[in-house]
Amino acid sequence: MKTPPAYRESRPYTFFKMTMSTCPECLKVLPCQVVFQDNHVYFLKHCPTHGASQAMVSEDAEYYRNAFNYAQPGTKPLHFSTEVKHGCPTDCGLCPSHQQHTCLPIVEITDHCNLDCPVCIVDNQYSNHMSRADFKKIVDGLIRHEGTLETITLSGGEPTSHPEFLGFVDEATRPEVGRVSVVTNGIAIARSREFAEKLKEKNVYVILQLDGFDDEIQRAVRGVPLMAVKHQALEYLAEFDIPTQIAYVPARGINEHQLGDAVRMLMERDHVLSLLIQPIAHTGHGGGMFPVDPMDRLTIPGVIRAIDEQTGGLVAREDFIPLPCSHPLCVSLTYLLKLDDGSYLPFPRFVDMKKHLDLFQSTATLEPGAKVESALQQAIMDLWSAAGEMPNCDKIITAMRRALTEMFPGRKMDREDLIRIAERQAKTIFIHHYMDRHDFDLERLMKCCHHYPQIDGRIMPACGFNMFHRGAAKGSGTPVTLHPRAVMRGD
Repeated sequence: MKTPPAYRESRPYTFFKMTMSTCPECLKVLPCQVVFQDNHVYFLKHCPTHGASQAMVSEDAEYYRNAFNYAQPGTKPLHFSTEVKHGCPTDCGLCPSHQQHTCLPIVEITDHCNLDCPVCIVDNQYSNHMSRADFKKIVDGLIRHEGTLETITLSGGEPTSHPEFLGFVDEATRPEVGRVSVVTNGIAIARSREFAEKLKEKNVYVILQLDGFDDEIQRAVRGVPLMAVKHQALEYLAEFDIPTQIAYVPARGINEHQLGDAVRMLMERDHVLSLLIQPIAHTGHGGGMFPVDPMDRLTIPGVIRAIDEQTGGLVAREDFIPLPCSHPLCVSLTYLLKLDDGSYLPFPRFVDMKKHLDLFQSTATLEPGAKVESALQQAIMDLWSAAGEMPNCDKIITAMRRALTEMFPGRKMDREDLIRIAERQAKTIFIHHYMDRHDFDLERLMKCCHHYPQIDGRIMPACGFNMFHRGAAKGSGTPVTLHPRAVMRGD
Protein backbone atom coordinates (compact mmCIF):
# COMPACT_ATOMS: atom_id res chain seq x y z
CA MET A 1 0.00 0.00 0.00
CA LYS A 2 1.26 3.41 -0.91
CA THR A 3 2.29 5.50 2.12
CA PRO A 4 0.47 8.86 2.25
CA PRO A 5 2.60 11.99 2.23
CA ALA A 6 4.03 12.99 5.62
CA TYR A 7 2.24 16.33 5.64
CA ARG A 8 -1.08 14.52 5.71
CA GLU A 9 -0.07 12.60 8.80
CA SER A 10 0.99 15.74 10.64
CA ARG A 11 -2.04 17.81 9.73
CA PRO A 12 -3.73 18.68 13.08
CA TYR A 13 -7.24 19.10 11.72
CA THR A 14 -9.91 17.30 9.70
CA PHE A 15 -11.25 18.92 6.57
CA PHE A 16 -15.08 19.20 6.48
CA LYS A 17 -16.12 21.39 3.53
CA MET A 18 -15.47 24.57 1.55
CA THR A 19 -17.40 27.82 1.73
CA MET A 20 -16.80 31.51 0.97
CA SER A 21 -15.75 33.91 3.71
CA THR A 22 -13.95 37.25 3.99
CA CYS A 23 -10.49 38.57 4.64
CA PRO A 24 -10.76 40.22 8.07
CA GLU A 25 -8.59 43.11 6.86
CA CYS A 26 -9.94 44.11 3.43
CA LEU A 27 -13.27 42.22 3.38
CA LYS A 28 -12.51 40.51 0.07
CA VAL A 29 -14.69 37.45 -0.47
CA LEU A 30 -12.40 34.42 -0.40
CA PRO A 31 -12.57 30.63 -0.61
CA CYS A 32 -12.46 29.21 2.88
CA GLN A 33 -11.74 25.78 4.33
CA VAL A 34 -14.02 24.62 7.13
CA VAL A 35 -12.03 22.30 9.39
CA PHE A 36 -12.53 20.41 12.66
CA GLN A 37 -9.93 20.25 15.39
CA ASP A 38 -10.38 19.23 19.06
CA ASN A 39 -14.19 19.30 18.54
CA HIS A 40 -14.03 22.95 17.47
CA VAL A 41 -14.72 24.36 14.00
CA TYR A 42 -12.34 26.78 12.29
CA PHE A 43 -12.24 28.81 9.09
CA LEU A 44 -8.90 28.81 7.24
CA LYS A 45 -8.52 31.55 4.61
CA HIS A 46 -5.83 33.15 2.51
CA CYS A 47 -6.03 36.67 1.09
CA PRO A 48 -3.61 37.47 -1.77
CA THR A 49 -2.97 40.86 -0.13
CA HIS A 50 -3.06 40.17 3.61
CA GLY A 51 -2.07 36.54 3.78
CA ALA A 52 -3.45 33.72 5.90
CA SER A 53 -6.03 34.12 8.64
CA GLN A 54 -8.09 31.77 10.75
CA ALA A 55 -11.03 32.01 13.10
CA MET A 56 -12.93 29.70 15.41
CA VAL A 57 -16.58 29.64 14.29
CA SER A 58 -18.11 27.00 16.56
CA GLU A 59 -17.21 25.56 19.95
CA ASP A 60 -18.77 22.21 19.08
CA ALA A 61 -17.96 20.40 15.83
CA GLU A 62 -20.65 17.80 16.48
CA TYR A 63 -23.31 20.52 16.79
CA TYR A 64 -21.99 22.20 13.62
CA ARG A 65 -22.08 18.96 11.61
CA ASN A 66 -25.51 17.87 12.87
CA ALA A 67 -27.04 21.28 12.19
CA PHE A 68 -27.10 20.51 8.47
CA ASN A 69 -29.60 17.73 9.18
CA TYR A 70 -32.13 20.49 9.88
CA ALA A 71 -31.67 22.30 6.57
CA GLN A 72 -34.95 22.89 4.75
CA PRO A 73 -35.78 24.54 1.41
CA GLY A 74 -36.47 28.25 1.70
CA THR A 75 -39.61 30.10 0.67
CA LYS A 76 -39.08 32.84 -1.89
CA PRO A 77 -40.80 36.24 -1.57
CA LEU A 78 -43.64 37.18 -3.86
CA HIS A 79 -41.40 39.76 -5.57
CA PHE A 80 -37.67 40.55 -5.85
CA SER A 81 -36.30 44.10 -5.73
CA THR A 82 -32.91 43.73 -7.46
CA GLU A 83 -31.33 41.72 -10.26
CA VAL A 84 -28.34 39.41 -10.22
CA LYS A 85 -25.40 41.39 -11.63
CA HIS A 86 -22.17 41.00 -9.67
CA GLY A 87 -23.22 38.09 -7.47
CA CYS A 88 -23.77 37.64 -3.76
CA PRO A 89 -23.23 39.60 -1.52
CA THR A 90 -23.25 42.65 -3.82
CA ASP A 91 -26.75 42.35 -5.27
CA CYS A 92 -28.66 42.34 -1.95
CA GLY A 93 -32.08 43.73 -2.24
CA LEU A 94 -33.44 40.83 -2.36
CA CYS A 95 -32.12 39.40 -5.62
CA PRO A 96 -33.34 36.11 -7.17
CA SER A 97 -30.25 34.30 -5.85
CA HIS A 98 -31.47 34.74 -2.29
CA GLN A 99 -32.95 31.57 -0.86
CA GLN A 100 -35.34 32.79 1.83
CA HIS A 101 -38.08 35.36 2.15
CA THR A 102 -38.38 37.95 4.92
CA CYS A 103 -39.35 36.38 8.24
CA LEU A 104 -38.31 39.32 10.39
CA PRO A 105 -38.13 42.82 8.86
CA ILE A 106 -36.14 45.27 11.02
CA VAL A 107 -36.81 48.89 10.08
CA GLU A 108 -34.24 51.42 11.28
CA ILE A 109 -36.42 54.49 11.69
CA THR A 110 -33.66 56.74 13.07
CA ASP A 111 -29.89 56.89 13.35
CA HIS A 112 -30.07 58.92 16.56
CA CYS A 113 -29.35 57.25 19.89
CA ASN A 114 -29.05 58.28 23.54
CA LEU A 115 -26.26 55.74 24.16
CA ASP A 116 -22.96 54.88 22.50
CA CYS A 117 -22.82 51.13 23.11
CA PRO A 118 -19.45 49.38 22.83
CA VAL A 119 -21.23 46.40 21.20
CA CYS A 120 -23.37 48.39 18.73
CA ILE A 121 -23.57 46.60 15.35
CA VAL A 122 -24.85 49.65 13.40
CA ASP A 123 -23.15 52.91 12.44
CA ASN A 124 -25.28 55.73 13.82
CA GLN A 125 -24.62 59.08 12.17
CA TYR A 126 -27.04 61.11 14.33
CA SER A 127 -28.27 62.81 11.19
CA ASN A 128 -31.70 61.54 10.20
CA HIS A 129 -35.15 60.59 11.44
CA MET A 130 -37.09 58.66 8.80
CA SER A 131 -40.20 60.41 7.53
CA ARG A 132 -43.57 58.83 8.11
CA ALA A 133 -44.20 58.83 4.35
CA ASP A 134 -41.01 56.84 3.75
CA PHE A 135 -41.95 54.43 6.53
CA LYS A 136 -45.37 53.90 4.97
CA LYS A 137 -43.67 53.12 1.67
CA ILE A 138 -41.49 50.51 3.40
CA VAL A 139 -44.48 48.83 5.08
CA ASP A 140 -46.42 48.85 1.80
CA GLY A 141 -43.43 47.24 0.09
CA LEU A 142 -43.07 44.54 2.74
CA ILE A 143 -46.72 43.59 2.41
CA ARG A 144 -46.38 43.54 -1.38
CA HIS A 145 -43.39 41.21 -1.10
CA GLU A 146 -44.73 38.97 1.67
CA GLY A 147 -48.52 39.23 1.76
CA THR A 148 -48.61 38.89 5.56
CA LEU A 149 -45.95 39.38 8.22
CA GLU A 150 -45.59 37.83 11.65
CA THR A 151 -43.76 40.92 12.94
CA ILE A 152 -42.44 44.32 11.98
CA THR A 153 -39.65 45.45 14.31
CA LEU A 154 -38.78 49.13 14.77
CA SER A 155 -35.11 49.72 15.42
CA GLY A 156 -32.42 52.36 15.08
CA GLY A 157 -30.45 54.00 16.68
CA GLU A 158 -32.84 54.20 19.58
CA PRO A 159 -36.27 54.09 17.88
CA THR A 160 -38.13 55.68 20.81
CA SER A 161 -36.04 58.84 20.24
CA HIS A 162 -37.90 59.40 16.96
CA PRO A 163 -40.32 62.33 17.49
CA GLU A 164 -43.07 60.44 15.60
CA PHE A 165 -42.41 57.03 17.09
CA LEU A 166 -45.99 56.33 18.18
CA GLY A 167 -47.25 57.43 14.76
CA PHE A 168 -44.95 54.85 13.18
CA VAL A 169 -46.50 52.20 15.41
CA ASP A 170 -49.93 53.24 14.11
CA GLU A 171 -48.69 53.06 10.52
CA ALA A 172 -47.38 49.51 11.00
CA THR A 173 -50.51 48.29 12.79
CA ARG A 174 -52.36 46.64 9.92
CA PRO A 175 -54.40 43.48 9.41
CA GLU A 176 -51.52 41.96 7.44
CA VAL A 177 -49.08 42.44 10.37
CA GLY A 178 -49.28 40.10 13.36
CA ARG A 179 -47.44 42.35 15.80
CA VAL A 180 -45.34 45.51 16.00
CA SER A 181 -42.23 45.33 18.18
CA VAL A 182 -39.57 47.82 19.20
CA VAL A 183 -35.93 47.19 20.11
CA THR A 184 -35.06 49.60 22.92
CA ASN A 185 -32.57 50.28 25.67
CA GLY A 186 -35.56 51.06 27.90
CA ILE A 187 -34.60 54.59 28.88
CA ALA A 188 -37.79 56.16 27.48
CA ILE A 189 -39.93 53.54 29.23
CA ALA A 190 -38.13 53.95 32.55
CA ARG A 191 -38.53 57.72 32.44
CA SER A 192 -42.27 57.75 31.71
CA ARG A 193 -45.02 55.54 33.06
CA GLU A 194 -47.34 57.31 30.61
CA PHE A 195 -45.16 56.24 27.68
CA ALA A 196 -45.34 52.63 28.87
CA GLU A 197 -49.12 52.95 29.11
CA LYS A 198 -49.27 54.16 25.50
CA LEU A 199 -47.22 51.17 24.38
CA LYS A 200 -49.79 48.94 26.05
CA GLU A 201 -52.68 50.78 24.41
CA LYS A 202 -51.10 50.28 21.00
CA ASN A 203 -50.25 46.58 21.61
CA VAL A 204 -46.53 47.14 21.11
CA TYR A 205 -44.13 44.30 21.90
CA VAL A 206 -40.98 45.47 23.64
CA ILE A 207 -37.56 43.93 22.97
CA LEU A 208 -35.60 45.19 25.97
CA GLN A 209 -31.81 45.16 25.86
CA LEU A 210 -30.67 43.53 29.11
CA ASP A 211 -27.18 42.06 28.91
CA GLY A 212 -26.58 41.21 32.57
CA PHE A 213 -27.58 42.07 36.08
CA ASP A 214 -24.96 44.46 37.46
CA ASP A 215 -23.58 47.82 36.45
CA GLU A 216 -20.10 46.50 35.75
CA ILE A 217 -21.55 44.46 32.90
CA GLN A 218 -23.70 47.37 31.75
CA ARG A 219 -20.61 49.58 31.48
CA ALA A 220 -18.73 46.97 29.50
CA VAL A 221 -21.58 46.25 27.07
CA ARG A 222 -23.59 49.49 26.95
CA GLY A 223 -21.03 52.07 28.08
CA VAL A 224 -22.80 53.37 31.20
CA PRO A 225 -24.38 51.94 34.39
CA LEU A 226 -27.99 51.17 33.53
CA MET A 227 -29.34 48.71 36.10
CA ALA A 228 -31.60 51.29 37.75
CA VAL A 229 -33.04 52.11 34.32
CA LYS A 230 -33.56 48.44 33.47
CA HIS A 231 -35.30 47.70 36.77
CA GLN A 232 -37.66 50.65 36.35
CA ALA A 233 -38.44 49.73 32.75
CA LEU A 234 -39.17 46.14 33.77
CA GLU A 235 -41.44 47.39 36.54
CA TYR A 236 -43.58 49.40 34.12
CA LEU A 237 -43.59 46.61 31.54
CA ALA A 238 -44.84 44.21 34.22
CA GLU A 239 -47.41 46.67 35.55
CA PHE A 240 -49.05 46.97 32.13
CA ASP A 241 -48.41 43.33 31.18
CA ILE A 242 -46.64 44.43 28.01
CA PRO A 243 -45.34 41.43 26.01
CA THR A 244 -41.58 41.58 26.45
CA GLN A 245 -38.58 39.89 24.90
CA ILE A 246 -35.25 40.16 26.70
CA ALA A 247 -32.34 40.77 24.30
CA TYR A 248 -29.03 39.62 25.76
CA VAL A 249 -25.67 40.18 24.03
CA PRO A 250 -23.08 37.91 25.66
CA ALA A 251 -19.33 38.30 25.11
CA ARG A 252 -16.51 35.99 26.12
CA GLY A 253 -15.32 36.69 29.66
CA ILE A 254 -17.76 39.57 30.27
CA ASN A 255 -21.32 38.41 30.86
CA GLU A 256 -21.70 34.81 29.69
CA HIS A 257 -21.78 33.75 33.37
CA GLN A 258 -25.22 35.36 33.85
CA LEU A 259 -27.06 33.63 31.01
CA GLY A 260 -28.70 31.28 33.52
CA ASP A 261 -30.10 34.28 35.40
CA ALA A 262 -31.66 35.51 32.15
CA VAL A 263 -33.33 32.12 31.64
CA ARG A 264 -34.71 32.22 35.18
CA MET A 265 -36.09 35.71 34.57
CA LEU A 266 -37.85 34.38 31.47
CA MET A 267 -39.54 31.66 33.50
CA GLU A 268 -40.41 33.81 36.51
CA ARG A 269 -41.96 36.87 34.83
CA ASP A 270 -45.30 36.32 33.11
CA HIS A 271 -44.96 39.29 30.75
CA VAL A 272 -41.52 38.13 29.50
CA LEU A 273 -42.40 35.80 26.63
CA SER A 274 -39.04 35.24 25.03
CA LEU A 275 -35.30 35.43 25.56
CA LEU A 276 -33.22 36.48 22.55
CA ILE A 277 -29.51 35.77 22.97
CA GLN A 278 -27.20 37.31 20.37
CA PRO A 279 -23.49 36.52 20.89
CA ILE A 280 -21.55 39.66 20.07
CA ALA A 281 -20.88 40.28 16.38
CA HIS A 282 -17.72 42.28 15.86
CA THR A 283 -19.11 44.67 13.30
CA GLY A 284 -20.52 48.18 13.43
CA HIS A 285 -19.63 51.46 15.12
CA GLY A 286 -19.03 49.71 18.44
CA GLY A 287 -18.75 46.00 17.76
CA GLY A 288 -16.24 46.52 14.98
CA MET A 289 -13.82 48.00 17.52
CA PHE A 290 -14.72 45.72 20.45
CA PRO A 291 -11.70 43.60 21.51
CA VAL A 292 -11.85 40.10 20.01
CA ASP A 293 -9.70 37.03 19.79
CA PRO A 294 -11.09 35.34 16.65
CA MET A 295 -9.76 32.02 17.96
CA ASP A 296 -11.59 32.25 21.29
CA ARG A 297 -15.09 33.68 21.16
CA LEU A 298 -18.59 32.77 22.28
CA THR A 299 -20.68 30.89 19.71
CA ILE A 300 -24.13 29.26 19.76
CA PRO A 301 -22.94 25.94 21.25
CA GLY A 302 -21.08 27.88 23.95
CA VAL A 303 -24.28 29.71 24.87
CA ILE A 304 -26.21 26.43 24.99
CA ARG A 305 -23.58 24.84 27.21
CA ALA A 306 -23.61 27.84 29.57
CA ILE A 307 -27.41 27.69 29.89
CA ASP A 308 -27.29 23.97 30.62
CA GLU A 309 -24.61 24.37 33.29
CA GLN A 310 -26.01 27.52 34.90
CA THR A 311 -29.60 26.23 35.13
CA GLY A 312 -28.58 22.79 36.35
CA GLY A 313 -30.14 21.19 33.27
CA LEU A 314 -33.47 22.98 33.70
CA VAL A 315 -32.88 23.85 30.06
CA ALA A 316 -30.34 21.41 28.64
CA ARG A 317 -28.21 21.10 25.53
CA GLU A 318 -30.55 18.50 24.04
CA ASP A 319 -33.47 20.94 24.30
CA PHE A 320 -32.19 23.19 21.48
CA ILE A 321 -32.62 22.66 17.75
CA PRO A 322 -31.36 24.69 14.77
CA LEU A 323 -34.07 26.83 13.19
CA PRO A 324 -34.68 25.52 9.65
CA CYS A 325 -36.25 28.82 8.53
CA SER A 326 -32.86 30.51 8.28
CA HIS A 327 -29.60 28.71 7.66
CA PRO A 328 -29.39 26.12 10.47
CA LEU A 329 -26.08 27.57 11.70
CA CYS A 330 -27.62 31.03 12.24
CA VAL A 331 -30.19 30.26 14.92
CA SER A 332 -30.90 27.70 17.62
CA LEU A 333 -34.03 27.71 19.74
CA THR A 334 -36.26 25.87 22.12
CA TYR A 335 -39.90 26.20 23.13
CA LEU A 336 -40.95 25.92 26.75
CA LEU A 337 -44.49 24.65 27.40
CA LYS A 338 -46.22 26.24 30.38
CA LEU A 339 -47.57 23.58 32.72
CA ASP A 340 -50.58 24.22 34.94
CA ASP A 341 -48.40 24.53 38.05
CA GLY A 342 -46.58 27.49 36.48
CA SER A 343 -43.40 25.59 35.61
CA TYR A 344 -42.02 25.17 32.09
CA LEU A 345 -40.89 22.10 30.17
CA PRO A 346 -38.86 22.22 26.91
CA PHE A 347 -40.81 20.86 23.93
CA PRO A 348 -38.07 18.49 22.69
CA ARG A 349 -38.57 16.36 25.80
CA PHE A 350 -42.03 15.30 24.68
CA VAL A 351 -42.31 16.28 20.99
CA ASP A 352 -40.36 14.75 18.12
CA MET A 353 -39.03 18.05 16.77
CA LYS A 354 -37.55 16.54 13.59
CA LYS A 355 -40.96 15.09 12.81
CA HIS A 356 -42.49 18.59 12.89
CA LEU A 357 -39.68 20.69 11.39
CA ASP A 358 -42.08 22.32 8.95
CA LEU A 359 -43.60 24.21 11.89
CA PHE A 360 -40.45 26.30 12.17
CA GLN A 361 -39.68 27.15 8.56
CA SER A 362 -40.96 30.69 8.54
CA THR A 363 -41.55 31.65 12.14
CA ALA A 364 -39.58 31.73 15.36
CA THR A 365 -42.63 31.62 17.62
CA LEU A 366 -45.67 29.39 17.84
CA GLU A 367 -48.54 30.85 15.85
CA PRO A 368 -52.01 29.27 15.59
CA GLY A 369 -52.50 27.35 12.38
CA ALA A 370 -53.35 23.94 11.01
CA LYS A 371 -49.75 22.67 11.31
CA VAL A 372 -49.43 23.69 14.95
CA GLU A 373 -52.82 22.19 15.80
CA SER A 374 -51.92 18.92 14.08
CA ALA A 375 -48.52 18.78 15.79
CA LEU A 376 -50.02 19.29 19.25
CA GLN A 377 -52.68 16.65 18.62
CA GLN A 378 -50.03 14.21 17.39
CA ALA A 379 -47.87 14.93 20.44
CA ILE A 380 -50.79 14.18 22.75
CA MET A 381 -51.41 10.87 20.99
CA ASP A 382 -47.71 10.01 21.22
CA LEU A 383 -47.75 10.80 24.92
CA TRP A 384 -50.78 8.58 25.45
CA SER A 385 -48.89 5.76 23.73
CA ALA A 386 -45.92 6.33 26.05
CA ALA A 387 -48.00 6.64 29.22
CA GLY A 388 -46.01 5.42 32.19
CA GLU A 389 -42.70 5.73 30.36
CA MET A 390 -42.31 9.51 30.51
CA PRO A 391 -42.07 11.55 33.75
CA ASN A 392 -44.95 14.00 34.31
CA CYS A 393 -46.84 12.55 31.35
CA ASP A 394 -50.26 13.46 32.78
CA LYS A 395 -49.14 17.04 33.54
CA ILE A 396 -47.86 17.47 29.99
CA ILE A 397 -51.03 16.12 28.40
CA THR A 398 -53.17 18.40 30.59
CA ALA A 399 -51.10 21.44 29.57
CA MET A 400 -51.21 20.55 25.88
CA ARG A 401 -54.97 20.03 25.98
CA ARG A 402 -55.30 23.45 27.59
CA ALA A 403 -53.12 24.97 24.88
CA LEU A 404 -55.17 23.31 22.14
CA THR A 405 -58.46 24.47 23.63
CA GLU A 406 -57.30 28.07 24.06
CA MET A 407 -55.42 28.37 20.76
CA PHE A 408 -58.16 26.73 18.69
CA PRO A 409 -61.44 27.73 20.34
CA GLY A 410 -63.68 26.52 17.50
CA ARG A 411 -64.97 29.98 16.66
CA LYS A 412 -63.73 32.71 14.35
CA MET A 413 -61.25 35.07 15.99
CA ASP A 414 -58.96 37.82 14.74
CA ARG A 415 -55.41 36.70 13.93
CA GLU A 416 -54.04 39.23 16.42
CA ASP A 417 -56.14 37.79 19.26
CA LEU A 418 -55.12 34.22 18.40
CA ILE A 419 -51.45 35.21 18.42
CA ARG A 420 -51.87 36.78 21.87
CA ILE A 421 -53.41 33.55 23.16
CA ALA A 422 -50.79 31.30 21.59
CA GLU A 423 -47.77 33.17 22.89
CA ARG A 424 -48.98 32.71 26.47
CA GLN A 425 -48.91 28.92 26.09
CA ALA A 426 -45.19 28.62 25.49
CA LYS A 427 -42.05 30.72 25.86
CA THR A 428 -39.04 30.78 23.56
CA ILE A 429 -35.28 30.91 23.98
CA PHE A 430 -33.85 32.08 20.71
CA ILE A 431 -30.05 32.17 20.05
CA HIS A 432 -29.10 34.14 16.95
CA HIS A 433 -25.48 34.77 16.00
CA TYR A 434 -24.95 37.58 13.49
CA MET A 435 -21.77 37.28 11.40
CA ASP A 436 -18.75 39.55 11.16
CA ARG A 437 -15.52 39.71 9.13
CA HIS A 438 -14.01 36.77 11.02
CA ASP A 439 -16.83 34.20 10.71
CA PHE A 440 -18.70 35.46 7.64
CA ASP A 441 -20.12 32.55 5.62
CA LEU A 442 -21.68 33.32 2.24
CA GLU A 443 -23.75 30.15 2.43
CA ARG A 444 -25.42 31.42 5.59
CA LEU A 445 -26.07 34.86 4.12
CA MET A 446 -27.96 33.45 1.14
CA LYS A 447 -30.49 31.81 3.50
CA CYS A 448 -30.85 34.84 5.82
CA CYS A 449 -34.43 35.71 6.80
CA HIS A 450 -33.72 38.73 9.06
CA HIS A 451 -33.81 41.72 6.74
CA TYR A 452 -33.39 45.50 6.79
CA PRO A 453 -35.92 47.12 4.39
CA GLN A 454 -34.63 50.32 2.77
CA ILE A 455 -36.46 53.44 1.62
CA ASP A 456 -35.36 52.80 -1.99
CA GLY A 457 -37.23 49.47 -2.02
CA ARG A 458 -34.33 47.12 -1.37
CA ILE A 459 -34.68 44.53 1.39
CA MET A 460 -31.20 43.80 2.73
CA PRO A 461 -30.17 40.56 4.49
CA ALA A 462 -28.91 41.67 7.90
CA CYS A 463 -25.34 40.39 7.90
CA GLY A 464 -24.74 41.35 4.26
CA PHE A 465 -25.97 44.86 4.97
CA ASN A 466 -23.80 45.20 8.08
CA MET A 467 -20.73 43.75 6.41
CA PHE A 468 -20.76 45.24 2.92
CA HIS A 469 -23.35 47.97 2.51
CA ARG A 470 -23.52 49.87 5.80
CA GLY A 471 -19.82 50.72 5.89
CA ALA A 472 -18.97 49.75 9.47
CA ALA A 473 -17.65 46.19 9.29
CA LYS A 474 -14.42 47.11 11.11
CA GLY A 475 -15.82 50.09 13.02
CA SER A 476 -16.86 53.60 12.06
CA GLY A 477 -15.26 54.74 8.83
CA THR A 478 -14.88 51.34 7.16
CA PRO A 479 -15.27 51.91 3.40
CA VAL A 480 -18.33 50.34 1.82
CA THR A 481 -17.25 47.35 -0.27
CA LEU A 482 -19.21 47.86 -3.47
CA HIS A 483 -18.33 44.79 -5.51
CA PRO A 484 -16.54 42.16 -3.42
CA ARG A 485 -16.58 39.51 -6.17
CA ALA A 486 -15.38 41.97 -8.77
CA VAL A 487 -12.54 42.97 -6.45
CA MET A 488 -11.68 39.30 -5.86
CA ARG A 489 -11.49 38.72 -9.65
CA GLY A 490 -9.32 41.80 -10.10
CA ASP A 491 -11.84 43.57 -12.38
